[in-house]
Amino acid sequence: MESALGLPAPAKLNLFLHVTGRRDDGYHTLQTVFQLIDLADWLDFERRDDDAIVREGDLLCAADDDLAVRAARSLRQATGCRLGATIS
Repeated sequence: MESALGLPAPAKLNLFLHVTGRRDDGYHTLQTVFQLIDLADWLDFERRDDDAIVREGDLLCAADDDLAVRAARSLRQATGCRLGATIS
């Protein structure tokens, strides 16, 4: 595998957040005001030669429910890419 690519996931402070409805795809519509703050989590991505999307590290939910995994799978499907990734 190649070396990992590390990218920040910037933090924000929600000043208010109102759930205003629910979309057909199950996500909620929101009304919010937030302030970016000078903190971030870091995500490391390693390319895989298979098509697996693997999430490693401290998981707060099942890997299939992890938004990073879901986003990576959607991106792979949208682009037709045949590679996978390990996300930690």
